[in-house]
Amino acid sequence: MASGRPEDFVVAVSNNDTQHFATFRNDIIATISRLTDHGVKRVVLSTEDSYSCAVGFFAAMHAKCCIVIPPNNRSGMLVNFVTQDCPHLSDITYEENPYFVKIGGETSRQFVFEELDPDNCLLEFYTSGSTGSPQKIPKTVFQIEEELVVLQRNWGEMLATATILGTVSHQHIYGLYFRVLWPLCAGRPFNVERFEIWEDMIAAAPPESCFVSSPAHLSRIPPIEPLNSDQKPLMILSAGGPLSYKSARNAAKTFGTYPTEIYGSTETGGVAFRQQETATTPFFPLLGVETRIDQIGKLSVKSGYTDNQDWTETNDIAQLSDDGSFVLIGRANQFVKIEGKRISLAEVEKYLMRSDLIADAIIFVLKDKRDSLAAAVELTDAGWRQHKKVGPFRLNRHLRHFLNMYLESAALPRRWRFVRRLPLNSQGKRVQKEIDELFES
Repeated sequence: MASGRPEDFVVAVSNNDTQHFATFRNDIIATISRLTDHGVKRVVLSTEDSYSCAVGFFAAMHAKCCIVIPPNNRSGMLVNFVTQDCPHLSDITYEENPYFVKIGGETSRQFVFEELDPDNCLLEFYTSGSTGSPQKIPKTVFQIEEELVVLQRNWGEMLATATILGTVSHQHIYGLYFRVLWPLCAGRPFNVERFEIWEDMIAAAPPESCFVSSPAHLSRIPPIEPLNSDQKPLMILSAGGPLSYKSARNAAKTFGTYPTEIYGSTETGGVAFRQQETATTPFFPLLGVETRIDQIGKLSVKSGYTDNQDWTETNDIAQLSDDGSFVLIGRANQFVKIEGKRISLAEVEKYLMRSDLIADAIIFVLKDKRDSLAAAVELTDAGWRQHKKVGPFRLNRHLRHFLNMYLESAALPRRWRFVRRLPLNSQGKRVQKEIDELFES
């Protein structure tokens, strides 16, 4: 913003519109004006539109606001973060939310953009914590910029001015970096929409594009004809969880290139990458990233954008090679990945227990053809009355809808069992074998 770009420089595109730098700049100034007029110092940034996200991000930074990125933009989740002193900066609002600052719009104001101080521009990302409450992960613009520089050094020449399209949300750190901030910094246009359907994204993609996707979407590519040379993307990115070898091969067959998988987390940032051309392809560290494992094989990483540029321990067990590459073995704690999203089982249980129908609940991963969450639920008297009235199928639909106020669809249990008493031992600990048996029929 300080150095500027040509007025007609294309920032973002959609099916119906193109946003140029002149409009982008004016939208940012309009948003800065609202923030400074109200003396705002912290904002909760969540938007439906990726262009609005970019406007809100830069406006908050230049207005010297700390940006809070909630785990999702569900109304039930936002109430945990939005306050009078920390309003909702967005292109959408909810009737029950009186603390709202609108992004974009017309303005006659002027604003002199200065270079940001990257160490004092602060963000707070929130991920599922082991206690069931969202865990704060602070970041600085310095850390973000360091990571974007690494991404550009790895793939900038390959992508050149490719248009970026994605199936993942910009509300998650991966989507924010790869769909919005990296394109902006590198001068690539990005599509403002999040595509749910592959055919729609393929139809919207111009020649020389890049797809930002996830294992959840790449494992559900419909049976479409392989793309011709003019249609195939320059690059397909995948992050958020492990991509199966079968899905990688199918994507390569359909799109003409193997997905580039990015391994990392909110805490560590991007760590390593691979193109899974064989079932044993390891991950290779990104430029400037160091790796090590402890005595039980738990992986730690260090880079210019890890916290204090020091070693950060991950939740993963890995097999490490002498060149720093590694093969992931499995997760080391209770966090699970469902459809590429990191889910805290404790968090799902916590929100489920808010229902008057629930006395106690156990959430766990049911190993089937595709890993999914299962819920063993001990109902209250009111819960059993509802069970008798509507039946188990409608009751679990009701509870899924209840959870959906707080959590994304990947965190909603797909199989349910309602019991008088949960299987617990004399110490009150769960008897997993008996819990598993509930779901055998």
